[in-house]
Amino acid sequence: MKNKINKLKGFTLVELLIVIALISILSVAVLATINPIEQSNKAKDSTVQNDAAEVMNSYERYYANAQAYPWQLYGSPTKPSVEDAVLLRSDSQGFGLCDEGDYNTSASVATTCSVNSSTPGELIKSDELKTAFVGKDEFRTVATNDENGLWLYKQAGSGGGIYVCYVPKAKSNRNPTNNQLFCLIGGANPTRVAVGSGSCTSPSTTSNAWADPTTAIASGDAAEAGIFKCVP
Repeated sequence: MKNKINKLKGFTLVELLIVIALISILSVAVLATINPIEQSNKAKDSTVQNDAAEVMNSYERYYANAQAYPWQLYGSPTKPSVEDAVLLRSDSQGFGLCDEGDYNTSASVATTCSVNSSTPGELIKSDELKTAFVGKDEFRTVATNDENGLWLYKQAGSGGGIYVCYVPKAKSNRNPTNNQLFCLIGGANPTRVAVGSGSCTSPSTTSNAWADPTTAIASGDAAEAGIFKCVP
């Protein structure tokens, strides 16, 4: 009886190419479904929203101790009162992270100061926020990358609500159908209006509102400023 010799049969070149092609197609399909850039932007938005909530809570703690808000200590020609509506970017003196120069309360956007300066703002000096907080992108790069900034908005009136807003990066968070987005309009009496109310309409993807919110806010064009998510 002859021994049977089993010979192992390998893959042919054609078969290997077919397998590689199938793996490539599946990889592209998975990446298209997951969209890593969108997932990264969602994670960034979540981090910034948590930071915004922390800043907002620090204002309430500061007011409980000082019976005033940080922005009430500064201003030209007059200091704002607790009754005034206020709109400040995160590198503005009255925001509470830095303390240089002064700002004009009648301007659309407050004069900025260096968040990397050695002069801490009221929230830092009062220990309501840690000094390391100014190292975050919302403050460190806001002067050169405006869409990274946080924005404080306080409604007019002694009981006016306080909101800390930011420009969402994820496309899903920029969809007004699924999210509550707002227009922030600057000037002597700044306002905050929900997208879809009055003249506040959803901006196009090419709008200044996404890439240059300071210009959009200062222009007073609500249709160009409906970009912000706010806490709370």
